[in-house]
Amino acid sequence: MPGRCQTLPDIVLGSVCPITEHRRQRGRKGCDMVYYSSGNYEAFARPRKPEGVDNKTAWIVGGGLAGLSAAVFLIRDGHMKGSRITLLERSSVSGGAMDGADVPEKGWVIRGNREMDDHFECLWDMFRSIPSLEIPDASVLDEMFWVNKDDPNFFLQRATINCGQDAHTDGKFGLCDKAQKELMTMFLATRKEMENKRINEVFTQEFFKTNFWMYWRTMFAFEEWHSALEMKLYLHRFVHHIDGFPDMSALKFTRYNQYESMILPMVSWLKDHGVVFRYGVEVTDVDFDIQPTRKQATRINWKEHGTAGGVDLGPDDLVFMTIGSLVDNSDEGDHHTAAKLNEGPAPAWDLWRRIAAKDPSFGHPDVFGSNIAQTKWESATVTTLDKRIPEYIQKITKRDPFSGKVVSGGIVTVKDSSWLMSWLVERQPHFKKQPKDQVVAWIYSLFVDRPGDFIKKPMQDCTGEEITQEWLYHMGVPVDAEISQKGCTSG
Repeated sequence: MPGRCQTLPDIVLGSVCPITEHRRQRGRKGCDMVYYSSGNYEAFARPRKPEGVDNKTAWIVGGGLAGLSAAVFLIRDGHMKGSRITLLERSSVSGGAMDGADVPEKGWVIRGNREMDDHFECLWDMFRSIPSLEIPDASVLDEMFWVNKDDPNFFLQRATINCGQDAHTDGKFGLCDKAQKELMTMFLATRKEMENKRINEVFTQEFFKTNFWMYWRTMFAFEEWHSALEMKLYLHRFVHHIDGFPDMSALKFTRYNQYESMILPMVSWLKDHGVVFRYGVEVTDVDFDIQPTRKQATRINWKEHGTAGGVDLGPDDLVFMTIGSLVDNSDEGDHHTAAKLNEGPAPAWDLWRRIAAKDPSFGHPDVFGSNIAQTKWESATVTTLDKRIPEYIQKITKRDPFSGKVVSGGIVTVKDSSWLMSWLVERQPHFKKQPKDQVVAWIYSLFVDRPGDFIKKPMQDCTGEEITQEWLYHMGVPVDAEISQKGCTSG
């Protein structure tokens, strides 16, 4: 998955409505409530122990990065004992979309990758407290900082055309005066001016022909018909990285896949602090006592391994929920089987819909999750088995895939791909147990319902082998059945 962080809100519910309460408390002398600030003066100060925290418990719904982070901050900054925190996760493993696994008969599988930069302040603040599993007496932040300091990330070739030839984007945005004006108009517009508009209602075709749009859409998985407001918010979020946008020098990547490099250290630290992990628990609904000045969660309802259950909540119970999911209902194919589109039911989204029906302040999930046809995309993990294939990777990336250092530096976009395919090869090995003679690549496309250029089928109907053949074709590998059929495996 690309690095797009979809604007899905987290809900934090307890004895008070946190948003209205922190607005009332903001500015009171000696108050430790959460509020908006800037700079690192307050960020690096050690929070005082909240009154009554020893009597409180926390229930965290969702074991992805957001849920795990909530548990870390509750322990580190909230002074809560880990044994009083329970994390409820529907799947059998933590991490959500930040995954990476050796799947029997499929091989190495990753559904995506988060693109991180210098200004993930909350993330880096958290990981300075999580010990590395690789380096003694170092944090995950230390480990990642040293890796990227010694081996900085940047592209040597951002895009290809004509079966692996350089597309010569050459670090240029290609924005004409009109496209620049449209971009600035969006940036300076109010949120209200961008609400309920599509991107193609704000920009004209001159903009959509630019390298900037190609960089942007493939990095963040935007379509022309997606939300103009969301694009505006992304512009604000990443404007400081404009100069590093064409070559991805703004990005930081882990040594291994993000599950092993980030999620496992968090899970290990939380378990060491006594946090209770309950897998196979699907939260189906949350009951509330809703008053004009407060919203209190009174019960969590769930199915645990198919059996109905739940827990009643009191004023000392805090509930943290990740609502919606980027990977809810995702399906996995394999080298000989196409993945299937699963349109529902969708547990994470249906939970949000049930909660949102109780009060308008809980958001509008169908803004994000109601149009699968126009928001779907597909990815594949390819493992090379033929020693000839890494030579083509090296020809495009201009780096040795077996060096242990940066390879592609981010996604390489195939500009003339009917699928609008992009692919990525990170530092190898990408998995700790990966054989040294294999390269793991990740491929994703935005136009999954269009026929391919070599495989005349939509990506969504293709097996892993067919997706691999399309990728090899666009890398310039000669049309050779032996290489395409036996040279890789995919999941």
